[in-house]
Amino acid sequence: MKMGPYDLRFVEVYYELYALETYINSIESQLPNLLEKEKEKVYQNRHEFNPIEWQQEEQMLYDVIENVLPQFFRNPIVVTLWAIFESAIIEIAKEIQDQQSLQIKMDDITGDFLDKTNKYFNHVIKFPIDVRGSSWQHFCKFKLLRNAIAHGNGRLENIKNNADRKTILKWENENTEISTTGGNIVCSSIFIKKTYSLVSDFLHNITERVKDEYPNPLNLCLFFANLLFAKKLVIILSGYLHHPDAYHI
Repeated sequence: MKMGPYDLRFVEVYYELYALETYINSIESQLPNLLEKEKEKVYQNRHEFNPIEWQQEEQMLYDVIENVLPQFFRNPIVVTLWAIFESAIIEIAKEIQDQQSLQIKMDDITGDFLDKTNKYFNHVIKFPIDVRGSSWQHFCKFKLLRNAIAHGNGRLENIKNNADRKTILKWENENTEISTTGGNIVCSSIFIKKTYSLVSDFLHNITERVKDEYPNPLNLCLFFANLLFAKKLVIILSGYLHHPDAYHI
């Protein structure tokens, strides 16, 4: 059977997305059980509280279940997903720059990351990306929430730009994807999965376009031949380390 050419560029991006998707699914499957255990722990000790104390304890339990645990399980995913998104865009931009033999790098462009991406792809390397659609608008929301979480632990009071704070509160009023109960940003499961899906689709689309426009295939037979040689070399070296007398080196 003839093995066709395979392009392994950007494979690390795909690995990172796959790993994060697995982590997200794991978190979302375990979180309900964890919340239920917290409930059981509190209710087992109910007899130790008088009615007033119990009311306070119930309120604390509600806050832990609705805000604290979801915040500390989901918010780090926002930061990690942005890191994958940003590093992938930089890698893709560098690949196209090299293919076009351009001197101008993406770092030479001014603005925040999304501004630089728009300017570099649409105006410098002439590799069009849609910055008017709903996906890009969601990326703008994603960026703002990521910055608030990464630089201020998701606390509204730590957001220095008043306009950004008002924008987040406006989003909260418009839908249920995020909440700011207690002054802390909490991203819902819906927001996490939606953002992951948009990022994954965007990156898969753009990397496949790069491969189509700038082919650079790696012959799979050669790839596996090199892999087999490396494996044999490891076996030989391992054998020499354990039985050096058997090898005339």
